Amino acid sequence: MDNRRLIKLATSAGQIILESGGEIYRVEDTINKILNSYDIRDAESFVTPTGIMVSLTDMQGDVISLIHRVSKSTVDLEKVALVNSLSRELMVHPLPLDELEIKLKEISDKEPYSIRFQLLMAALCGFSFTVLFGGSLVDASIALFIGISVRLLQLVTREIKLNAIFINIIGGALVAILVTIFTKLIPFETDQDTIIIGSIMLLVPGIAFTNGIRDTLMGDYLSGVSKGMEAFLIAVGIAIGAGFGLALMGGF
Repeated sequence: MDNRRLIKLATSAGQIILESGGEIYRVEDTINKILNSYDIRDAESFVTPTGIMVSLTDMQGDVISLIHRVSKSTVDLEKVALVNSLSRELMVHPLPLDELEIKLKEISDKEPYSIRFQLLMAALCGFSFTVLFGGSLVDASIALFIGISVRLLQLVTREIKLNAIFINIIGGALVAILVTIFTKLIPFETDQDTIIIGSIMLLVPGIAFTNGIRDTLMGDYLSGVSKGMEAFLIAVGIAIGAGFGLALMGGF
């Protein structure tokens, strides 16, 4: 067994989960499961939101370690589920390393949902949340179009690798500006506050906040605080952007 190659593959599996929005404890658990599947009993992994450290001791007593920095961060829970499922399959039927590498590459290269589908879901999200918060059908219809605009903004800014906090500052400002324009131009009674709240839900860092709580409950306090701080900063960014947009459109 090529343990050097095995530790790289296990780390790659953890990287996919970490980059796709998985919890820290899940990353560590998956790495350990993969290593244990190949009869590596003395293995340890330590994961932070920006890095993975793995070590194992082989049959000769030599220690093999690997440190891998993770800078990419998205939300793709399908990839998390696929790697999770693969690690459990390996506990029952370990695959040859060549086949394991192919499967991990297939998961890593898996295309996300089409842009059309993402825009449709963003529109439905804005519409649904506005109705949930007590908005009228007119309010929800406005939020539907704003939801599409927000998702387009996210897609464009992620392509140029803009920081998530700045994305949400711009997104909050865009929501406030568009809502002000729509509510002033449309000859129907609208609730500006409800539309802003419903539209801004697309930017709320739900995954980061939830993962921060779950990591804290699992004893990963460093990761829990990091994720909690990330969620807080993103929320502050949204508030700053929305406030700036409203102030800018105050005289409209």
